[in-house]
Amino acid sequence: MNKANACAACGDTLSRDWESQGISSKPGFTADVSYDYLNQNRQRYGTSAASPALINNRLAAGEEVEDYTRTQTMTASLLYNEDTWGMGIMLPYVMRSHGTFGTTAPLGSSYSTSSDAGIGDVRVVGRYTGFSDERSSGIIAGIKLPTGSTSKNFDSGTAVGTPLDAALQIGTGSTDIILGGYTTGTIDIYGWFLQGTVQHAVATKQALGNQDYRPGDAYLLNTGIRYAGFGAKVSPMLQLNVIRRQADTGTPVTVPIDPVTGVPVTGGTLAYLAPGVSVRVGGGASVYGFVQIPIYQNVNSLQLTPGYTLTVGVRQSF
Repeated sequence: MNKANACAACGDTLSRDWESQGISSKPGFTADVSYDYLNQNRQRYGTSAASPALINNRLAAGEEVEDYTRTQTMTASLLYNEDTWGMGIMLPYVMRSHGTFGTTAPLGSSYSTSSDAGIGDVRVVGRYTGFSDERSSGIIAGIKLPTGSTSKNFDSGTAVGTPLDAALQIGTGSTDIILGGYTTGTIDIYGWFLQGTVQHAVATKQALGNQDYRPGDAYLLNTGIRYAGFGAKVSPMLQLNVIRRQADTGTPVTVPIDPVTGVPVTGGTLAYLAPGVSVRVGGGASVYGFVQIPIYQNVNSLQLTPGYTLTVGVRQSF
């Protein structure tokens, strides 16, 4: 099956580990449970909204066009910090539904859907900050494991029983390395951080419908500032999250190609502005929430993008 659009930056781009980056870290264990809501329902071509005429032209050319991809993720994390190093494991449970228009114009004349839920790809990430007495800068190194499902089929419609696109599966089927660094500081009553990481697939596993698929490299740049003028209990924060994802690679079955430009229909650059707040509720516990608002979206060919993303969570230190 040939899709005319896919996912530029599926997954989380928000940095929620500010407490492990020199701002308020302390030795010991921390447990974190978060909920992310991502609804990709806006058709975009390059940097502009896709017109109905462009979408119908794709359908008339025999290409499928995605309608929406709605992803909800519950992530349980366990973190451990010492004076100069820390380690964390992140276990996501992913709930994803998807709708696709068929290969017949006009729009809506055929339709297929899928829905899936299960454990996603587990990440294990460590950090080291022992390069200076201030311990305000560090390196990040980790691995993403191929624990999520890669064999989901469409549940209904004209495509029922055929494999869902590799980029839309709960897991990528790849083992990835994660490398990066960060630095933090304070200016009067403000704290700030800057973090950059790259994620690269070093191995893939073969799965039905996803042969030869390899997700593109992802480059993330996160920076943020928090206000400490309300004391230790309430901390407003503003982040800038930028992700550049290279196009996926694989056979034409797993990585769709734009019929006009000939470029892969995956990858792109997205930037979000994310206001949020963290509130300490006592006993080492805190709650937090962020809303990511897109300020720049440039995708390869025709893809779905979100109008916003939502993250809420609770964190307990021991």
